[in-house]
Amino acid sequence: MKPVLLLQHSWDDPAGYLGELLTDYALPYEVVNVEKDPLPQPEAYQAIISLGGPQHVHDLDSFPYLKKELAFLCRAVEHEIPYLGICLGAQLLAVALGGEVYPHTTTEIGFSEVELTPAGADDPLFAGFSGRQKVFQWHEDTFSLPEGAIQLARNAVTEQQAFRYGLNAYALQYHIEINAEILDLWLYHPANKASMLDTLGEADYQKMEQEITFHVSDYRAHTRLLGENFLRISHFIT
Repeated sequence: MKPVLLLQHSWDDPAGYLGELLTDYALPYEVVNVEKDPLPQPEAYQAIISLGGPQHVHDLDSFPYLKKELAFLCRAVEHEIPYLGICLGAQLLAVALGGEVYPHTTTEIGFSEVELTPAGADDPLFAGFSGRQKVFQWHEDTFSLPEGAIQLARNAVTEQQAFRYGLNAYALQYHIEINAEILDLWLYHPANKASMLDTLGEADYQKMEQEITFHVSDYRAHTRLLGENFLRISHFIT
């Protein structure tokens, strides 16, 4: 069995709950820091997960290492290696496939729901869902749907929330890797808290804090379900 490769772009967005899920199933995985470490050959892995980060894909000159990741993703898609892109990882897949990433008209932050399209409701990644998924958002950018890709989810704030390309390359604009430790970093690390307060304002920030306990249970259940579905698509579990 080949391992899962996790591509990490930021110190405060590690494998999180996805790492916990892989450990629960005793599945091998490796983490590569894209900014510092060379990218391996994608064929050495049974599945690839690309995590989020604060980088802007439409400003590749400021993040030259992302250009190497784009080439890496093209090769992974060509070899039909199961791929799951989360937030920045989704935007990178969109660009690799010829789509565009650009600043959103708003910053989407906090727990929300996305609605599955008819194609999403029939897709194996969303098997067991009842038409909606509880997710966590934090993104300033959005993307166009690449030619040939199939839209899987949307919501009122962001039209492109999820898509599939080919058999098994998936993009999720939202986060599914959040565990208690990551949520704590995002809400209370001084730099992250300042960023959230600057975007939301004090009242909406406090409202989000107060609502966390109402959303965490559904979020965790939906994350596990989607994660297990991806492991089935990747032929790790049945």
